[in-house]
Amino acid sequence: MAIRRVLKKRFGGVVVKSGHIYSFRYQAWEHDPFPLVIMLYALEGTHPNTGHQWRFFQAINFAYIPRAQRRRFAQDWVQTLRQSRGNIRFTWERIQSRYPYMEGAVRRYFFKPRYYIRNLKEVPLEDVEAVIVSTWNKDYSKRAMMALASKYKKASKFMARRVFGGRI
Repeated sequence: MAIRRVLKKRFGGVVVKSGHIYSFRYQAWEHDPFPLVIMLYALEGTHPNTGHQWRFFQAINFAYIPRAQRRRFAQDWVQTLRQSRGNIRFTWERIQSRYPYMEGAVRRYFFKPRYYIRNLKEVPLEDVEAVIVSTWNKDYSKRAMMALASKYKKASKFMARRVFGGRI
C-alpha cells in the first residue's frame, strides 16, 4: 500500500480529526513528553522507493510556536473551527500559505507501536484558549527556529559550493 494522507483516523477509542486539538502522553519524546497539538493528518503506508513503513500523525505542537503568536493563533483557530462547525482540513499547504511562522512547530508522532501514544484526549472547543495559555511554561520555539536556521544555512552553503565550487 502506498503512503496515504488520512484526515480522520480512529486511535485508541478517539476519532482523531484534522484541525482539532489533542493532548496526550508521548513515549518517544525528545523535548515534550506531554504535547498539546493541533492535528494535521495521519500518514500511513509503505514508501514506494524505500519500502519503509510510515505510521505517524503529523501535528503542530503549541510549545514550538513563539508565545507572542500562540494566543493570537488560538483565537483565530477557535473562530475558524466554530465557523466550520469542526469540519475543516488543516493541511501543510494551509500552514505554508496562512501560518508560515508555524513551519518549525510541525512534529511527527508515531502511532505504532501503539504504546507510544497514551491518554489521547480531544480538547473541547470551549477550553482551547485556556489550555493553550497553560502551555506558556513550555517554550521550545527558539530551539525550533535555531534548527530551521541551521538547516537553511547548510542548504545555502551547499548551493554556494555547487555554484562556485570549492570551499566556502
